[in-house]
Amino acid sequence: MNANLFEENEESPAPAEPGPAGPFAQVALERGIDRVLDYRVGAKLADSLRVGQRVRVPLGRGNSATRGYVVSISETSTYPRLKEISAIEDSRTLLSGRMLELARWMSRYYVTPLGMVLQNMIPSAVKKKTGLSQSKIVSLILPRQEVQELLEKTKSAKRRAILARLLVLNENETIELTKLASEAGATAATIRKLAKLKVIAIHDEPDLPGLTSRLTDSAGDEPDIPLNEEQRNVFDQLLPRLAGGFSVNLLHGVTGSGKTEVYLQSIRRVIESGRRALVLVPEISLTPQTVRRFEARFKRVAILHSGLGASVRHSYWQRISAGEADVVVGARSAIFAPLDRLGIIVVDEEHDSSYKQDSAPRYHGRDVAIKRGQIESVPVIMGSATPSLESYWRASLANRTEDSGLRTERKEGQERHEEKIPADGKTYPESLSFLPSQSSVLSPQSFPPPVLSPQHPPSSWHYLSLPHRVRGLSMPTVELIDLREERKLRRGLHLIGKRLENLLTQTLAANHQAILLLNRRGYSNFVYCASCNEVIKCKYCDATMTYHRWGGEHVGSAKLEKSVHTGSLHCHYCLAVNPLPDKCPGCGKKLSLFGLGTQRVEEELAMKFPGLRFARVDSDTMRGGKDYEALLGRFARGEIQVMLGTQMIAKGLDYPNVTLVGVISGDTALALPDFRAGERTFQLITQVAGRAGRGDNAGRVVLQTFLPDDSAIQCALRQDYAAFASAELARRKEVSLPPFARMARIILRDQDPEALHLYAEKVAGEIATAIDHAAPEQVKMKGPMPCAINRIAGYWRDQIVLSSGTALAIQRVLAMARQSAHLTQAEKVAVDVDPVSLL
Repeated sequence: MNANLFEENEESPAPAEPGPAGPFAQVALERGIDRVLDYRVGAKLADSLRVGQRVRVPLGRGNSATRGYVVSISETSTYPRLKEISAIEDSRTLLSGRMLELARWMSRYYVTPLGMVLQNMIPSAVKKKTGLSQSKIVSLILPRQEVQELLEKTKSAKRRAILARLLVLNENETIELTKLASEAGATAATIRKLAKLKVIAIHDEPDLPGLTSRLTDSAGDEPDIPLNEEQRNVFDQLLPRLAGGFSVNLLHGVTGSGKTEVYLQSIRRVIESGRRALVLVPEISLTPQTVRRFEARFKRVAILHSGLGASVRHSYWQRISAGEADVVVGARSAIFAPLDRLGIIVVDEEHDSSYKQDSAPRYHGRDVAIKRGQIESVPVIMGSATPSLESYWRASLANRTEDSGLRTERKEGQERHEEKIPADGKTYPESLSFLPSQSSVLSPQSFPPPVLSPQHPPSSWHYLSLPHRVRGLSMPTVELIDLREERKLRRGLHLIGKRLENLLTQTLAANHQAILLLNRRGYSNFVYCASCNEVIKCKYCDATMTYHRWGGEHVGSAKLEKSVHTGSLHCHYCLAVNPLPDKCPGCGKKLSLFGLGTQRVEEELAMKFPGLRFARVDSDTMRGGKDYEALLGRFARGEIQVMLGTQMIAKGLDYPNVTLVGVISGDTALALPDFRAGERTFQLITQVAGRAGRGDNAGRVVLQTFLPDDSAIQCALRQDYAAFASAELARRKEVSLPPFARMARIILRDQDPEALHLYAEKVAGEIATAIDHAAPEQVKMKGPMPCAINRIAGYWRDQIVLSSGTALAIQRVLAMARQSAHLTQAEKVAVDVDPVSLL
């Protein structure tokens, strides 16, 4: 069936001749063919085939065995000659009607063949049936009256016992073969003889109870924590929405404000009403504390993420499908969990970029969660201390429909907050020793929405705020260190400034702990020849190679001697690894290391603090969730005093003994050619700063930067989300960037740059034609043009960027352009709708 995936009301072409008799199954193939095919359902499968099952079908002239999913069954077909479905791959219904509806929306919205979407919805372990054993099931074939007559005529005692046990079964009831043999005192061989006589049937059936029996319920006996006044106010607003009906609730709360407790008590209300909950967290393998909190509160908790073993993941998936889990906690792909009676969806840290998938279908877990909430008619709660500007803008618009008194109160609160900022905009002294009176301490206010032009807000969106920490805890004091001034005061290279070094010494003396953040792994981010001004680049990418020191080796100087071989060069884009050259490949002179990375900070810590118990946490040292969880356990027990790492340590951690957070360089992402660079910088600094002072002792944050005047740095210094959002939104509105416009990015690649440019021009021409027909003057196209990183892994890259005031206009254009089949050629084209990065 050559179905157009976008035009649902398009009439099918009239058949050339009357079609054959049904039934027929419409199958979406996993191979990524951008259409749904009709197959005839044979007599053997007619009674057992269901929508949502995975099947095996013949494809092409060679009838290659191909897997796919039954998306509908009909009695007629427009095609006179059809192939027959070969077999049912899995007797289970893997996809419900609502999940198929979600898949169809994703296929249209993210410009991906339906079969590829469905393939992504089902974990690989489920498709492979990993850990699932088969049981021999016995059922009667003959009518019960004939079995009774056979029993009376049979002389064999064992055969009589078997028949007598089968007659006890209820109508259509079955029994496992080994159980029947045990209860009848017979052997399996005797039972199989009855099968040969056509008295009974023996067939294989998956042992689904055995698959889930290995899982045990969690304790689930921890009582709810009493809510404070702010939490209670938020919970009371949520309460009527928890009864049912679609709504999107943005919970904007500072770090340590108790957002998770609001989630937990909302989920408890849902479970008490007989429904179930789905909780998404970013990179679940990196947030074990969050998972443990849910397991401590609820008994039937299932976990879904890629870090689990295949059989364990399959067990959890089956437990969810069988209705044996009340709460599902997982990363991005858990949004496809087979939950029925869904009552609530929670998206924690909704701003996190790890919710965006970087391969087809390039969906955003947060946005798919909202769509699933709409399909299931359930509330969605999204929480963050630093919401994405898209979510904040939408929720703020909705909030502006409230009474004018509340809006006035928020505006006044914003004005009072801004009066504390010095007129010159500087909140750091020229000297590097901060006085308490000069340090910036967040004075919690309600989070005022930005001043925007009036529009029609989505009525389903709601804005909720938790502007204070729980238990009256104060926000950490934040100090800004200008690294340009620091360099004037001390000779040599010091990644840990004097102020941070002194505070770290005091923290350790008080037997407290510290976290140091540098969002750049390796030792130095480029190797440079001062003689010929050449930087060593990756052979396959337009990017510099990053120097990584070998384990256990230390470099005492930034200069490299000819005889020193202490590491290798890595490309962080194509993952190529090259040996570190003894000398410059161009001129033969000495090479120098420039830039900074976590390995370099690690070396400096070891030199300045001999005997310090610290750990480096990045993707080079952590091979998986188990490594990270083991390290966090050591940190919680005080075995590690200082944790140094990348953004892995910036979220989901709650350790009361952490009183100091040091940001080694707060501006590493600001130079990237991406309009979200400032937003990411603000979010990362604010999130990691929130790890300090979550216990009874006050917290302190030291923010080191070469760009102290940058607005994102300044707002992060004050931890002032409202000011950052208002300024950033105003800038984006001027140039029509998200959230004031919707965007789609088409990336084209080829190993031949000339062939790439010709192909890009062809695709751009088709898109321009689609714009003229589907959305004239509504969609703007830029390109084709080279990507910011023009070549990765040997492939040259061009891009075409579409923008419009509405998503619908872009979807119309993509739908028309998709008909040429160019947009679904995965080896050459990647379509990224609502991109989170433009690199």
